[in-house]
Amino acid sequence: MLSSKMWILCFVTLLSISFSATGEGAKEAIKSILSDIINIEMVPNVNKIINLKQLEQRKVFYTRDCDELFQLGHRKNGLYVIRPEGSPLLVVQCYMYDCNGWTVIQRNSFDTEITWSESWTTYKYGFGNMESDHWLGNKYIHLLTTQKWNKVRIVLEDAQNRTRHAEYDSFLLNDEDEKYRARLGTYQGNAGDSLSSSTLKNIHDNMRFSTHDNDNDRSHNAKCADDFGGGWWYDSCYDAQLNRKNGLHWNTLCDHNCRSSVILIKPVHMYCNRV
Repeated sequence: MLSSKMWILCFVTLLSISFSATGEGAKEAIKSILSDIINIEMVPNVNKIINLKQLEQRKVFYTRDCDELFQLGHRKNGLYVIRPEGSPLLVVQCYMYDCNGWTVIQRNSFDTEITWSESWTTYKYGFGNMESDHWLGNKYIHLLTTQKWNKVRIVLEDAQNRTRHAEYDSFLLNDEDEKYRARLGTYQGNAGDSLSSSTLKNIHDNMRFSTHDNDNDRSHNAKCADDFGGGWWYDSCYDAQLNRKNGLHWNTLCDHNCRSSVILIKPVHMYCNRV
């Protein structure tokens, strides 16, 4: 794997083509911004970062999430640089819809190239391609969900290519000392509640996160992450598991055959600025 310094060198070389007309000062500004982005290795093409040029020109300030970008007038889906409270600069994927800016914390698809069977540390800091399938990182999800009161939406495409969603009116990820325990609010949606209500006695709400090298599930007979793959808030073991290479599962909608999943968060607020 390339070191961070080598990644930055590659990015700056690519950017020199796009920004050659703006002079050496602009190149140095871009280089400085890129060197401060903690997850830059998850961005194969930095030219896809929508607000990078604005940041270089000091036209905008760093926002804490995608919703603040939406309130500033951004309406284009894609990659943005943000700075959550207590975090370095971070690239995230934003979905600007439903009168809000949603920050993507997970994307997965049935034909993903990601194995998802990563270590605790890898899940902590994130992995994948920010433009497609990825996990943002438990550390940054924790920071995003503690700086404001957030809700979460899980958007699923089932085996019949129908889009359904499950939404919880609050979502908090505790810190690493608490093993990134997930806390969910009240469910609404049309995908069914497979996280906080169960017919199989697996409740993912209030569960700690598990990976193959850090087992925190409640099973007495299995190591869920080891046996079933992927990091997740396993109970004993699961009614829902979306961090897998094969067989995305949501018990109330699709039996290990969901075609895709997206997990998004946004702050809870009462205002809406439609255009």
